[in-house]
Amino acid sequence: MNERVTWQLYNGAALDYDEYRPRYPHVVFDILTNYHSALAPLRSAADIGAGTGIFSRQLMASMPSIERLTCIEPNCDMAAVAKERSATVRGLDVLAGFAENLPLTDHSCELVTAATAANWFDRPIFYQEAARVLKPSGTLLLLQNKHRHEESTFLDDFASLQERYIPGFCRDHYSDFWGGYGKADFEAELRSSHDWAAVERHNLKWRQTITAEQFRGYCQSGHIKTAIAKFGAATIARELDALLDRHQDASGYVTVDWLTDLVLSRAPP
Repeated sequence: MNERVTWQLYNGAALDYDEYRPRYPHVVFDILTNYHSALAPLRSAADIGAGTGIFSRQLMASMPSIERLTCIEPNCDMAAVAKERSATVRGLDVLAGFAENLPLTDHSCELVTAATAANWFDRPIFYQEAARVLKPSGTLLLLQNKHRHEESTFLDDFASLQERYIPGFCRDHYSDFWGGYGKADFEAELRSSHDWAAVERHNLKWRQTITAEQFRGYCQSGHIKTAIAKFGAATIARELDALLDRHQDASGYVTVDWLTDLVLSRAPP
């Protein structure tokens, strides 16, 4: 199994994904601005594994110097929602494509990003492709929204639920190119390569308070679908209801503690 198969997980989930997946803290764009400040202004960018365009739209709104952003997304449902939700964003285009064979010309971008997506890639090949499409000394930005389950009883319980019902799932592991779950240490991978320089890592902690219904919608947007397919919707709904009954407050809200793990690097000069 590879990325072309595993991305099918999102078939039929795009609307829930766009509605319920978290956005990214604004400080991400402050860090990116400071990192890139000594180089030529960011004019063109590509967001790989862009999903429904959540990060792409944030990027365009927060970095006004970007005139052209190409979203690359392999899943047809996700790409369709990205096109619809991004239709009014000038300079943003959505193309079908895979991280390992980017439909972009050589040295065409100052910035390549992947937001909670690079875990899906065959990353050694993706890094080669990113270096190809980046201009000399262009910036690669990889970021991943992660649950801080070690600091939250609610998220620790949620991780245990997933470990019980999702075959192969293990906390601190992420869906990978081969259809399983693996570690994803982008910093170590880039530091070990001679092709990348000036590697930086930032860990951004933040908190989201959402309703129990919004959390259910978040679950429907991802690999809980695998648990539903194996054990049935009724079983998983009962498990989620029990989880939320234990942890929601009197008003029906739960608190989700997030870590945005951000890694930056520069392509060869």
